[in-house]
Amino acid sequence: MAVYKYFATVYDRMMDNIPYDDWEQYILLLLYKNGVKPDAKITEIGCGTGTMTRRFADYGFKMTGIDISEEMLAEAEAKSKDITYIHMDMRELKLPEKQEVIFSTGDSMNYILTNDDLKKVMKSAYDNLEEGGVFLFDMKTDYFFRYSLDGYTYKENLGDFSYVWRNIYDEENHIHSYFLKFRYGYNKEKVVCEVHKQRAYFAKDIKEAAVYAGFDRAKVYGEMTLQKPMKNCERFYILLKK
Repeated sequence: MAVYKYFATVYDRMMDNIPYDDWEQYILLLLYKNGVKPDAKITEIGCGTGTMTRRFADYGFKMTGIDISEEMLAEAEAKSKDITYIHMDMRELKLPEKQEVIFSTGDSMNYILTNDDLKKVMKSAYDNLEEGGVFLFDMKTDYFFRYSLDGYTYKENLGDFSYVWRNIYDEENHIHSYFLKFRYGYNKEKVVCEVHKQRAYFAKDIKEAAVYAGFDRAKVYGEMTLQKPMKNCERFYILLKK
């Protein structure tokens, strides 16, 4: 799994095009349609800088944020002192009490790179949910990595730092690599590089992991819809019920 370092300190500025408003309303719709109470105990795994955790806390949910990156959690805590953030691996969740919802958004689940680790995340979520609890997560698709990212390079100068972002997709192993090179400092004399990897999963992989974990009720949605994903879908949502 990738651990954000320097990227964490500039993440919110680089990713200011993320449609948080749309994600927020869509996730709320899915949760309410599946009987989640307005004051439910919810944990976000892979919470990053805590933007979504903060938004859901503002609705009255009892929120906890989990991330494997201490740097990302530092950014989250700086924004929200009233939310509990825990440095923890989503494959090995040990929450203080069972949750009514565990969710992950912003393709954090794509950072799980093997079927065995996907099973561990699913089992970990299952074990930390109350009976009838919901595990909801999104994933980028093979279609997205293959046709919307592979081979593209982006660069931007944001004043106090600049970056170059290269994308390469291994179609055989379904692993997408992000190569990030940052320059910062007074004359941008400091250079740091990070490599992040994500994997595209298919229905059979997810079903196998969910069944292994103990989930027996599942719904799959195309992004921002209540319909099944289409072949050219770039992101889908999985809702599992304990």
